[in-house]
Amino acid sequence: QLHPKTTALRAASPENKRGLESRACFRSSQRRTGWLAASVAWLLLGVSGSGCAPPPCRCPDPIASTLPKPLPVAAPPLDAVVGSVVQIKVKVDEQMSSGKLSESYEYGTGFFVDERGRILTSAHVLAGIVDARRISVLHGGRPLQARIVWTDRDCDLAVLSVDAGKIRPMRLAEAAPRLGERVFAVGFPYVDVFTDHLPAFSSGNLAGTGRSIDYEGRQVDALLLTDAFVADGCSGGPLLNEAGEVIGVLRFNLSRKGTWMGLSFAEPIGSYLSHKSGGAP
Repeated sequence: QLHPKTTALRAASPENKRGLESRACFRSSQRRTGWLAASVAWLLLGVSGSGCAPPPCRCPDPIASTLPKPLPVAAPPLDAVVGSVVQIKVKVDEQMSSGKLSESYEYGTGFFVDERGRILTSAHVLAGIVDARRISVLHGGRPLQARIVWTDRDCDLAVLSVDAGKIRPMRLAEAAPRLGERVFAVGFPYVDVFTDHLPAFSSGNLAGTGRSIDYEGRQVDALLLTDAFVADGCSGGPLLNEAGEVIGVLRFNLSRKGTWMGLSFAEPIGSYLSHKSGGAP
């Protein structure tokens, strides 16, 4: 048995160093030969279709790089919209029964379009009522007497006016809406349930533009189509894009036997802008 110091001296001698270097070179040569043989075998097996999968390609996909980027899904500043949307209450009937007055109301939604207190809504929300004393606007729960400025049943739009003090009107989109973009429907649904006088928001995508449908026996053209939920009471409310701009006025949803079919319609805001540019007050 060698002493540890003797072993260390022998390992450090020139003869031992040359021996170690020779063995190291031999092992390195073995590794290179093994790697080369494995590479050739992989190529042969790959060509012969043995099922060995090639390593994953790390090159950029030229097709994927040309695809359009997904649309952003950020929500607009919805808190700022709350004060610009109003609830519309219309007395459609009143009867005396057993000495008691019975009144019937229809409800809808509208929104401010200027600082003078002008409110845009759907004409059918007014239910054909021409007596403005039967139309009340609830702004933050505060009732305001409305005046009828104009109505157009062809495009189902109407403008009311109220004295609401300082208000913030909605921003109206001037650019054409983009098919597939994210949209938000705003309105006052289910007035028999909610008592806080706050609007509700639903989101979806713009599923169609310029659509034509048969509605109650007459054709309606140039509608916006969305899968955002629009409940009873939301008619006349704004349909917003991702920037918080109004692109349409909610009209009705598609339902059968009382069941919503997943689609809703809106009148493009361009119909109102055309009225405004044509001299409508």
